[in-house]
Amino acid sequence: MLIDSHCHINSEDLRLDARAVVTRAWDAGVRRMVIVGCDFEDSCEALALAEDFSQFGLYASIGIHPHEAKRYDSVPEEFGRLVHDERVVAYGEIGLDYHYDHSPRDIQQKMFEKQLEFALEHSKPVILHIREAMPDAMNILKYYRDLKLMFHCYSGGTEYLDAVIEMNAVCSFGGAITWAGKNAEDLRDVLRRMPAENILLETDSPYMSPIPFRGKRNEPAYIRYVYETAAREKNMTLETLEAQVEQNAKRFFGWE
Repeated sequence: MLIDSHCHINSEDLRLDARAVVTRAWDAGVRRMVIVGCDFEDSCEALALAEDFSQFGLYASIGIHPHEAKRYDSVPEEFGRLVHDERVVAYGEIGLDYHYDHSPRDIQQKMFEKQLEFALEHSKPVILHIREAMPDAMNILKYYRDLKLMFHCYSGGTEYLDAVIEMNAVCSFGGAITWAGKNAEDLRDVLRRMPAENILLETDSPYMSPIPFRGKRNEPAYIRYVYETAAREKNMTLETLEAQVEQNAKRFFGWE
């Protein structure tokens, strides 16, 4: 079983082609996909798609991305209802993004804390988006040890690896591990050092396409290329890695 732990079928690039995208993923052996929300409307669409295509193993995550933090004073009231839907398996993606700074950093931090409190209140695992903000993120997360955390597209390098493992967080790796160049090699080094039980894999589609599709639209069907690279770097058979990631995902997301 292949699992795409983070994708955006609700994005502008994929939503109109959703049935074909989901069907191609299923035909490629992908049996679980988590569609991630980035604002209120996006989250509602993620859940709608997860319900419409539940037979293909689609689930949803709801949340407010740090880019959108400036648009919200608090967690949307309707999330209090949506979070209990059986297809909603996580809260996120939430966090801090200091690369683009689309929202002021102080506002990002406040919204991050509010959403962590919400996830804690509703006992939901959290999907994190942390970019060039690990010091501030880790300073905030130390107060939320009871939450299950997933670092989507982990970018903390080896510097934060021990701290992340000590938190028992999982780290999700995507198409970037298939790329060439120093940054990709550094990321593969992190993957090699990461305990197998802390690893999830993702496409982040329609973004971050793996080789040989880099520069083209990404899809959940391409998760196999991420698995193949991860298996090679971890010196594991593909079958062993699939079984491990399946176990990790079940433990994190709580699905059957």
